[in-house]
This record gives sequence, C-alpha cells and structure tokens, in this order.
Amino acid sequence: MNQKQIVYSTIALVVLFVGLFGVYKLIGGGPDATIIAKLKTEKPKERTMWNREGAPHTLTVFSDFQCPACKAFHEYLSSLEASSSPNLDVTKKISFVFRYFPLYQIHEHAFPLAYAAEAAARQGKFEAIALRFFADQTKLEGVTDLNPYLLKVAKDLKLDEKKFATDMKDPSLQNIIQNDLSLGESLGINATPTFYLDGEKLESIAPADLLKVLKGLK
Repeated sequence: MNQKQIVYSTIALVVLFVGLFGVYKLIGGGPDATIIAKLKTEKPKERTMWNREGAPHTLTVFSDFQCPACKAFHEYLSSLEASSSPNLDVTKKISFVFRYFPLYQIHEHAFPLAYAAEAAARQGKFEAIALRFFADQTKLEGVTDLNPYLLKVAKDLKLDEKKFATDMKDPSLQNIIQNDLSLGESLGINATPTFYLDGEKLESIAPADLLKVLKGLK
C-alpha cells in the first residue's frame, strides 16, 4: 500500500468513526430528554423531603440503604433540615427526592429494605425508617433473617404492622422500586449515592462541597 492509499484509508476510518459516534449519540449516547425532565419535575410525595411543593430546584439521589457512603450523605443532608441548622434556608428552595437503587449484587438486604421503606412511606414514615435503616447499617450486616428486625422497626415507628407486612408484598409497591432501579440503569448509574441537581448529574462530590453547590442556588 503506497502513502496515498494510507492517507485515504486513514481519512475513511476517521469519517466512519465520526459517523458511528453520531449514531451513538442519537440512539444511546446520553439520557433521553424525557428522563431528564422526569428527574427535574417528578416528586414522589412520600419520598420527597425538604420543600415538597413549589421549590425552584430538585435534588435527586439514587441510594441504597446498605451503602456506607449513602448513609453519610443522607444523615448529613437530613441534618440541614433541623430547626437549629444554620443552613435551613437551603432546604426551603430545594425538593430533595429519594430514589431507590438497590445494589442487590453486593447487598443481601437491598431489595427487602427498599420494600420496607416504601411500605413505611405509605404510612407517612419514609424519612423515619430511612434514618433508622442507615443508623442500623452495621447491625444489619450480621442479620440473616430480616423479618424480626423489620417487625421491630415497624413497632418502634408506631406503624400499622399488619398493613406494613402486607404492603411489603404488594406487587405495585415492588414495581416502584424496580422502576427507580430501571431509571437509574437507563442513566448509566453504577454506584451509590448518585446525585442529580435539576436533571444534571453531579460527579463525585463530598458532602461539604455538595452543600456549597446547594447554597449557591438562587
């Protein structure tokens, strides 16, 4: 092959690559606009914290109850809503939405805990049970039979225990967790916690740096 043929071949390969990349961007190179719109506007009432209605911004987290980093972030962000918090004003302009992303491949109780959280959410106790699960994270590592633990949590939170147990097995409830998981997978999420602010993904960020971003919002 002479030099001229090499040049032409190289140009052809570049053109082919650019064309294929363009197709990739069109059919799968990024999140669909409808998915981004969903992240910006959809606020499941039971799992939306801080300003549930009328907030100009939406912070979404894809989280797993057995994930240590999720625990650190959730407890930190929950503290911002305390009446004594110097950052309470931040929570007034943001809807904080929790979405389930159970890492079932590495966390034995990922799905059952998500089911339990959603069952508690039906009784208005999502935040309470989420904080309990995160607080008990180390204890849960040694639990094999989760049912006694969940029943005790339900009793401690003064839930309707019969309804709680029934709801955990409700296919429509389980579909909510699966839908969140599928949404996260369609966004290419492979780790927790993963945050989106007004539909834009926030790359790896420390809690204090996240607070700076939130405080900078108008």
